Amino acid sequence: MFARERKEAVLIYLKQHKKANIQELVDEFQVTGATIRTDLRELEKAGMVIRTHGGAVLNQDKIEKESNLAMRHEIYTAEKRKIGKRAVDFVEEGDVILIDSGTTAAEFAAGLTTFHNLKVVTNDLSIAIELQKSPDIHVILIGGNVRNGFECTVGAFGLDFLKDISVDKVFIVPNALSITQGVTAPYEETAAMKKAMMKTASKRYLLSDSSKIGKKTFCKVSDLNDFACLITDDGVSQEDVSAIRKQGIDVIVCS
Repeated sequence: MFARERKEAVLIYLKQHKKANIQELVDEFQVTGATIRTDLRELEKAGMVIRTHGGAVLNQDKIEKESNLAMRHEIYTAEKRKIGKRAVDFVEEGDVILIDSGTTAAEFAAGLTTFHNLKVVTNDLSIAIELQKSPDIHVILIGGNVRNGFECTVGAFGLDFLKDISVDKVFIVPNALSITQGVTAPYEETAAMKKAMMKTASKRYLLSDSSKIGKKTFCKVSDLNDFACLITDDGVSQEDVSAIRKQGIDVIVCS
């Protein structure tokens, strides 16, 4: 296991167990205590953990704002796969589409590899790398600053680029979705990127697992009625489905 993979695994372990001492992590990952201490120092520097005497705990303030990529891959995997598969039905040969970053977006992108005439614009590095393997898909990666640990780009370069393009459809993955507050994101740069993406198309789709519904974070991205459709999983309550539809947006529930 590489150092990066081990650190991601340590975060997942702490997410599950809330805290751990050095010996527990040594036993779990079969490495030396010195190696674990180095990992914990680096994770603390990144703001993800708080070191304690003989161990570490998660930095809950940081984690609650936005889980890192490794954690998001571990959560609601089956639901995200169903959402991604259903979203593919809205894509047609010859389309130019824009895909937001995130694990749900990656599941959606995985279903596009059979298309023979498609142009995909994205700020997600992993999506770009996977789709460029398909000879009939033209991939455009939005430039900018790479967010460490999240495999996506943000910043002024990308925002300027998005001002000058037009696509057929855009697929947005929200960080949180509130009936009253709409779509929100935890950081200004993330919210700015999503807003700019939305302006590139009149047909907009929300891809969100049910765990994000009923929640809000710091920065407003848009109202729900800015989207044609929300695709979610069957963990959503019927009450929420009805409330969202009253906002003027269709809701597709994947079971």
